Amino acid sequence: MRLENIAYRLGFAPTIPAARQLVNHGHLLVNGKNVNIPSFQCHPNDVISVKTKAQSTALVKTSLDTSIPVLPNNLVLDKDKLTGKVASVISREDVNIDVNELLIVEFYSRK
Repeated sequence: MRLENIAYRLGFAPTIPAARQLVNHGHLLVNGKNVNIPSFQCHPNDVISVKTKAQSTALVKTSLDTSIPVLPNNLVLDKDKLTGKVASVISREDVNIDVNELLIVEFYSRK
């Protein structure tokens, strides 16, 4: 639910570090307000859009044209308007990382 991760999942940037830089440089808006903090926590119904500056739109259009993002179920993308919407909180089943949570709990319970 971090802004950098959502920008990456929407296809606004080719990698997570590139999405982080996109946010840091102020190319994205959240609900119409400028947000330049990559760790900004997005909530359901937040709208992430690209600034109307030529440089901002060119960066995002290039990324969207070169890659086909596989959108998770909790995101909605409008390529024409260069906006995305967080439809809901992502569920554990939708996360594509193979993690055994019990091993993590066991590791931290020893300390």
